[in-house]
Formats: sequence, structure tokens, C-alpha cells
Amino acid sequence: MKLPKKLHGIELLDCAQANAKSGLSTATQQCGYGNNILAFQNELQKAGTEIGVRITGLSDLVLETQTRDRGRDFSPDTPEQI
Repeated sequence: MKLPKKLHGIELLDCAQANAKSGLSTATQQCGYGNNILAFQNELQKAGTEIGVRITGLSDLVLETQTRDRGRDFSPDTPEQI
């Protein structure tokens, strides 16, 4: 299977953020770095530096709402609120 093109810059940050909840291995593969986690992490830090954001790890890209809302059921209080 052909690996996707290695992403860089903002495209890498977008891809990494979209896959962050799936874990480091999955994000690394989805962003085109195969099993080369070290290269992925280095490029992720570089991309963050380019936009002025310090990224120490993939967990920095998980939005607070993604972790806070996990497992919660959201439903209206009454049928009229649908």
C-alpha cells in the first residue's frame, strides 16, 4: 500500500489534530510518515514553530472540548428543544 504524501506546515498540523485522538501511531501514518514517529514529531514541532505555537507532543493538539465532551450524552431537555 502506498503511503500518503508527507505533510508539512499547516497541512500537517490540521491532519495531526484531526487524528490526535486516535493516537500517535495512527496520526503518524495518516500524515504520511508511516512508522517514523520521530520524523513526524520533529516535523510537527517545526510546523508549530513556523506559526508561533510551541508543540511538545500530539496531546497539545487535542482540543479541550474533545476531551471534556467524550462519553457525554447531549440531548434536549424537552421535545420542544429539538
